[in-house]
Amino acid sequence: MKNSILLLLFLLLALFFGNAQEFAITENYMFNNQRVFGQEEEGAVLVDIVRTADWSRTLATLAITELELLEDVRIAVLSDPGLEDVREVLKIELEYIACCANTETYYFLVNRENDFTALPKIDNLYCDAVESDEHYVFPNEAYGREGAILRAELWYAETNTIEEIEVLQSIVWNDDDFDYEDAITAIND
Repeated sequence: MKNSILLLLFLLLALFFGNAQEFAITENYMFNNQRVFGQEEEGAVLVDIVRTADWSRTLATLAITELELLEDVRIAVLSDPGLEDVREVLKIELEYIACCANTETYYFLVNRENDFTALPKIDNLYCDAVESDEHYVFPNEAYGREGAILRAELWYAETNTIEEIEVLQSIVWNDDDFDYEDAITAIND
């Protein structure tokens, strides 16, 4: 009986710690749009990303290309992504709506000293049913690989579950030093 309880406890802990993490919406970061005034002729509005607790330090500056089409802004974090010296990953999505939806996604790696490293922006265009889109996949997420950031195309089934993942690029992370490796492999689920 004692062994059964220990086995059950072990299985529950394995499930708890074995599950992949996901990005969670946060209020720790926000847009500070004090730059908006006087930029109307420039074609893009520059906004600063700041910590909610400290507006004095600009973490990043983003250009909103078509303010009138901006539908939604989502700021989320992935805590402890499984990368050396990275505390969290900040993900900012700008969604523009016209005849189709266009999403610009910015990823920032936040280290233990609160310094930021930007990954290249990802653009996705959604017109009809979503068949695939591009994302970064981190080691502690489903399909992640230890010590690497994957830039991947995710293909979806009709039930909106991931059917296949095609790795477009594998980026080896060594404490703020990128080593790019182009990959042509695919993982079928």
